[in-house]
Amino acid sequence: MALELKTEDRQLKTIQKAVIPIAGYGTRLFPATKAVPKALFPIIAQDGFAKPIIQLIIEEALTAGVEEVCLVAQPQQVEPIADYFSGNVVAAIREKAELAGQADRLEEIGERLHFAIQVEPEGFGHAIYCARDFAAGEPVIVLLGDHLYISESGDSCTRQLAEVYVKVGRSVTSLDLCHESELSLNGVVHGNPSVESPRLYTLTQISEKPAVEYARKHLRVEGIPERQYLCNFGIDLLSPLLFDILDYNYRHQVLTHGEIQLRDAMTEMIKQEGMYGYQVAGSRYDTGNPQELLRTVNAFGLEGPYRKVLEKPIL
Repeated sequence: MALELKTEDRQLKTIQKAVIPIAGYGTRLFPATKAVPKALFPIIAQDGFAKPIIQLIIEEALTAGVEEVCLVAQPQQVEPIADYFSGNVVAAIREKAELAGQADRLEEIGERLHFAIQVEPEGFGHAIYCARDFAAGEPVIVLLGDHLYISESGDSCTRQLAEVYVKVGRSVTSLDLCHESELSLNGVVHGNPSVESPRLYTLTQISEKPAVEYARKHLRVEGIPERQYLCNFGIDLLSPLLFDILDYNYRHQVLTHGEIQLRDAMTEMIKQEGMYGYQVAGSRYDTGNPQELLRTVNAFGLEGPYRKVLEKPIL
């Protein structure tokens, strides 16, 4: 059961800005990343067009009503990505209506696009902190720069979360279920089920990659099956308090494993103003390593017009 929203709620109070960090070196996909930035790796999208990963992430953000997008990038990443979204294409493309529409889409995204530079990798939280001038005191949607999503409802995964934000009026993070064997790969939350929706939780704790023993003692959530936990899904809608905390952590060098961490800031947000978690109806796909990239390509292919190609047996 989803949260019930009035029509006017669905149209108002949306978060206008999204921040997407892409400044990693892409070492797990080397040597391909020496030729092409990881953000520009192609995926056959659900509409059948070949699109780079970063376009699919931006389009995911736009489904939630976002008007401006900031990519946190390394200096050398800016030019190829900005050039891709410039909309400049050869005349032959413009002669084909379906391709001309895609070119117009690129130009439309390019007009919404901003860049913040992260010169040195100092953690995920630091990457978001680099976009503080872009945020300018407004709430932001934060999406991972190498995760894609396939919704299992009529709304995109980010749109689902945005609707929860409108309803509860407080920061909200997306959640998924993970098995005990996957704890070392995930941020895990503890929370109390909300009466408003069986998918909604009032969070009390975030623990990054907890040990099994700790999770069994501190992170079990009512109603969640045995040996399963609520973990971060990769999309966060966060209030302006985020940047105040990141600024404090940066200036005072509040570090975990030598880096400024986003989850540390979110933990402090829970203490200061509270935060919700929402179990999204959808699946997430990592594109940051060869095995998961292959899984992503296959999943998106099965969702698109070329499904029969993937289902055809190899003779």
